[in-house]
Amino acid sequence: MKSYKNFWSLNTDEAVVTGILRDETNKNVEVFMPINAQMKDIDLILVNTKNKKIKTIQVKGSRAFEGNNTQIKNYGYGSYGFIDVTSEAIDNSIADYFIFLIYVLEQFDNKNKGRVYLRQHTITISKKELEEKVKKYKKSANRGNQQVYHFHIWINPKTPKAFDFANFKNKTQKKEDYSKFLDKKGFQKLNTDLK
Repeated sequence: MKSYKNFWSLNTDEAVVTGILRDETNKNVEVFMPINAQMKDIDLILVNTKNKKIKTIQVKGSRAFEGNNTQIKNYGYGSYGFIDVTSEAIDNSIADYFIFLIYVLEQFDNKNKGRVYLRQHTITISKKELEEKVKKYKKSANRGNQQVYHFHIWINPKTPKAFDFANFKNKTQKKEDYSKFLDKKGFQKLNTDLK
């Protein structure tokens, strides 16, 4: 007889992404959570109940970080998230997609100037595309016996633009664009893969 842990209390980031996926995917697509604790690479499973296509998701979340004056001057409106991913988590992941959940500090309209709220944004990128990007531009850092990639993803929701601004192999590189993976744009490829 096998025993199971209680996995029905979702990780907060996974719960938020589940809600976003319900809004951003076709009505035939259902979101499931694996019950097997050994499936560390897969946080969510998307199933198109009509054609039986399946895509697996790994969720990585970040709290909001307020940019300093230099960052705001260089990058404009918005704020950033900080996400660590081990090289092993990318190389050995069996997930089809990574979703980075990033909270951005945003201001209300001009009438309510000064009032700030948090809004969640997503970077939805296939494992293959993430591997290619990391291989091309990202420098890893040592953390104990692991190699870790630090992602500092700035999101400007007004433009809308998203880019990584840290830990480049080439010291002259200042940004790596992630705009095509931001919010609704990022879900386009995922939705196509589920059709």
